[in-house]
Amino acid sequence: MSYLLLLIILSGLLHITGLYVKSPSLKMIFKPLTTLLIIFLAFRQGGQACSRYKALLLIGLGFSLLGDIFLMLPRERFIAGLVSFLVAHLFFITAFIGHTGPYWNIPFLVPVAVYIVLFLAVLLRHTGKMRLPVVVYALVLGVFLWQAAGLYGFHPEKASAFGVLGALLFVLSDSLLAFNKFVKTLKWAPGVLMVLYWAALYCLALSI
Repeated sequence: MSYLLLLIILSGLLHITGLYVKSPSLKMIFKPLTTLLIIFLAFRQGGQACSRYKALLLIGLGFSLLGDIFLMLPRERFIAGLVSFLVAHLFFITAFIGHTGPYWNIPFLVPVAVYIVLFLAVLLRHTGKMRLPVVVYALVLGVFLWQAAGLYGFHPEKASAFGVLGALLFVLSDSLLAFNKFVKTLKWAPGVLMVLYWAALYCLALSI
């Protein structure tokens, strides 16, 4: 295990500890730091992915960091955070389709579409005025996973496998976040969703 991965794990654990012991300093310092360390890991990656793919992925990771910051401000900027992650996903999608996409593989689309529709059916009864932004975000998130899977289907390599795994973990993290915010507060959710989120970013970094 590399020293950088150890730093990422340690920083993430300190943030999660801050969530449960209600320490503002631990939360505010180590949430962005963990994401920054993953961005640094991605920057250091020198795999076979083209430079355009790496650049787009790094920009997407940068917008994810911006979303992190918005969501942890004393007065939470949920819409600003949502928009930041929406832009991040658009950059991730552009990176995935930049090879030979977009990918129109129906077997990949069907399970993604079914999941998004079922999850929105549960979620939208609780979103109120946030309904439209949530729908737009969910659709983009679905395209993100679909295109990641499409890239893997076209190029079944280790890097693209990390890409689709990262996209899947991102969907799970965002689903838990949305459920916890709009449907039912779960005491265990904050720590679990952060683990899923950083695992997603880590896998995306390894897809370079």
